[in-house]
Amino acid sequence: MSIPADDPELQTALRATPAVRYVGKAFRAMPGGDVVRNLTFEHLWAGSGEGRCNPSGVGRLHLSAEKKTALAEFRYYAAKGGLDPDLAESHEFAAEVKLARVLYLTDGATRRLVGITLSQILADWESDPLLPPPPPTRLQSIGYWISKGHGNFSAILYPARRRSRGRNLVIFKGRLGPSDSISPLSKHPTRSWP
Repeated sequence: MSIPADDPELQTALRATPAVRYVGKAFRAMPGGDVVRNLTFEHLWAGSGEGRCNPSGVGRLHLSAEKKTALAEFRYYAAKGGLDPDLAESHEFAAEVKLARVLYLTDGATRRLVGITLSQILADWESDPLLPPPPPTRLQSIGYWISKGHGNFSAILYPARRRSRGRNLVIFKGRLGPSDSISPLSKHPTRSWP
């Protein structure tokens, strides 16, 4: 994945878009055995690979706003990895999240301000490893410019593809401020959410 080209129009739109506060629980379910079982919540911050809301190299944390959405994400990625989602061992993380500056892409008016449609958010983004990488999607470009400080956001709340009416949250590690907090309910994964 390449870095998005400079986009002054998007950067200006992000600076003009209001941030909204997000307070609530957030969830993550992961397939795996001993390796995942021994992870701590802090390990979830290690991700910097390409994601729906970011190109490679951007430090971020992906969570879901609802347990059912996290389970839908788990089931999709377990099946994609060749596992039977009904038989795959899952490990769950939950956290209390308080973020002062979130870009709410669940809101149609906000999507119009930053020039993205719901279908663009929900579109496939994963590239074929046998082909040259495609240019970043609009959502990846938005996440990239947020990670660089445009708009002064710390996270994006966006509609989930894997569950109707579900919402996912991507938090940019380098953009957290003094009034933001992500407090895990358990340091290690559990077999069911608290």
